[in-house]
Amino acid sequence: MGDVSNIFPGGQLDHIAYAVRSTDAAIRFFSIFYPEIRTYKKLEPEQKVFITYLGAPWTDHKIELVEPAEKGNPVENLIETRESQLYHICFAVTDFSRDKERLQKQGFFLVTEPFASQVTPGFWAAHFFHPHVGLIEITGRKREGQ
Repeated sequence: MGDVSNIFPGGQLDHIAYAVRSTDAAIRFFSIFYPEIRTYKKLEPEQKVFITYLGAPWTDHKIELVEPAEKGNPVENLIETRESQLYHICFAVTDFSRDKERLQKQGFFLVTEPFASQVTPGFWAAHFFHPHVGLIEITGRKREGQ
């Protein structure tokens, strides 16, 4: 596999995601480190989950809490036997389509087809898996004509 440091020129860590059974219970513990609730339980209908973002004044990245909204969501099996589980890391990218292609050329398998985020309007997201990395997400704006 090639050098991945050049996959996301201009990109940066956006968030670290946890699958949780209860957003409110998770907030009680995460608020020690991330005291700011930036988004609270917004529905991401295509994924059938609620999204909450926590932040802190000392960092630009966020913690994303992903709670099932209904059956058939991507996190229900992760939290079947535990309250929360590290889910994925997400990178904000400057060219969504270009960086999607770069990941696939590096051997990352596309897990979710790109979708328009309802939580962050104007942004697209997609999840990828690689056996040496695990699950990652990219998010960004699509350029005109893409």
